[in-house]
Amino acid sequence: MKRSFIRYISVQVHMEEHGDTLIGALVVGNEILLGKTRDTNTIFLAENLLRRGLKLRRWVVVPDNERDISRELSRFMEDGYGIIVVSGGMGPTHDDITVRSIARGLGISLGFNEKCYRRMVEKWKRNNPGKKMPETARSGLDKMAYVPADFDLIENENGMVEGLVGVVNGGRSIVFILPGVPGEYRGIVTTRKFQDYLPRKDASSVTIIEIPFRGKESMIAACLGEVQKRFRDIDIGSYPQGPMNVVIRVTGDRENVMRAVDEIRDRLREAGFSD
Repeated sequence: MKRSFIRYISVQVHMEEHGDTLIGALVVGNEILLGKTRDTNTIFLAENLLRRGLKLRRWVVVPDNERDISRELSRFMEDGYGIIVVSGGMGPTHDDITVRSIARGLGISLGFNEKCYRRMVEKWKRNNPGKKMPETARSGLDKMAYVPADFDLIENENGMVEGLVGVVNGGRSIVFILPGVPGEYRGIVTTRKFQDYLPRKDASSVTIIEIPFRGKESMIAACLGEVQKRFRDIDIGSYPQGPMNVVIRVTGDRENVMRAVDEIRDRLREAGFSD
């Protein structure tokens, strides 16, 4: 019985030729590694970067452990990453150690940031009108006001703790430290200040074509592998959307993408699948 692969969707974005500016995400959280929380933040980041013609090149998740955080940050910098987006572990509790771990990994000191503290106190007062701040809350705000030396603040309009950004590694890397709460993370990523730190260079066109396929992924694996061998400068991936639905995604320069899509369609027809 024939199963058909139907329409295809062409999406065109501008992919910047950003040279050696590699972008990575370092996510901190035991709850993610334990499967208790899904990291939707990094997916949002990757989608946001793609709309700007940029690509997330590495995504690492580590536990709430100072050595692991510092080690992975060092690996990013050793591998030449120009932008590293760290998230999670910025809260007031004892296991929120990300900011301290990043500072130690960079070999820089933490200092009390009066501006950061004032902003958080103002937020607390707005959220608790007429109430006296308890000592536990004041202690938590005090902890979150310690910022790595020379890091700047990025205002968090959706939560308490501020986002942080610093130019490090002798000017070769930019490190963001963002809260892990999705609404807060997304709000900061879409700020003008965050976006202004991203690369801005001449853009060339990149085309993304998605081909919905009705069938199992195993039915098209060999076909896609053969096409990928012929078109090494583009990306061909298959993504199951259910037991009998797969999306084939082809990404790259328009000419090669269109040629690869035509070849995929021809090969699937030859295998007995119809449009």
